[in-house]
Amino acid sequence: MLRIVSKRNDFVSIGGVVEGRSKLTPEREAEIYETVVRLVGEHGYERLTMQQIATATRASTATLYRRWKGKPRLVTEALRHAAPPPLADIDTGSLRGDFLEGGRRMAAIAEDQEAIMSALAHASKTDPELQDAMDEVLAAPMAEAARRIIDRAAARGEIAPDSPGREFIPELLLASILVRRAGTGRGDYEDRSARFVDAVILPVLGIR
Repeated sequence: MLRIVSKRNDFVSIGGVVEGRSKLTPEREAEIYETVVRLVGEHGYERLTMQQIATATRASTATLYRRWKGKPRLVTEALRHAAPPPLADIDTGSLRGDFLEGGRRMAAIAEDQEAIMSALAHASKTDPELQDAMDEVLAAPMAEAARRIIDRAAARGEIAPDSPGREFIPELLLASILVRRAGTGRGDYEDRSARFVDAVILPVLGIR
């Protein structure tokens, strides 16, 4: 049988059938992620299949399942690639400044990735596996970044170290992205996000 080896290093074609061969490179993963985000925007999460993703990315379903185990993790990691955790690496020197910068980044995510965010928020209500993947891939990194911001604020004396509201901050921040009103432009969302920080986040942490 004719064996055609692709120039890409994640698959080979044997008699026209694409089969997984080796570990995907970061560049190849990025290409797959970009295609997945586009497909979710076009088809929605529920209607999109792994076979459609395999066809569009010119990879085998075996390759996709071996790397991501299934659609929930693949799609959530694609979103993380398209929209890195918004609170990562923020350190403006003040609690309010950190969360305002986080709000600016979340405004960009809410606008640029509105289709996939909306699709995942809707689908996760009835898909426990997707919800678990979102918790691990999206919510957990945000929670850890928020914890670091709050810990620094406590060390500076801006808030009490044992502020009871701190455990709710990651959920509030994630909700502010997921419930973004349709048609809200980035500028309007940034303004709304700033007011959200002042009216909700800071009071929850004991700052009036």
